[in-house]
Amino acid sequence: MYKLLHKLFGWDYIQWRNTAGHGIARVFIDHAGRVCYWRYKGINVLDEITDPKNVYWLTCSPLKYFGTEK
Repeated sequence: MYKLLHKLFGWDYIQWRNTAGHGIARVFIDHAGRVCYWRYKGINVLDEITDPKNVYWLTCSPLKYFGTEK
């Protein structure tokens, strides 16, 4: 499904994982210019991507958001 949304709208997606769970989320730039994704949108848990190696990039390279590999 995320591949179709990427193709139709150009949205980028990552796969995240932590000790509590895992999932696929859409990447966006917030009003402060941070690269973020909603980990749990239903309960308003927003995560900032500070290190592009902490998530798996599904539809684009982290270079699109970070410019250089960290």
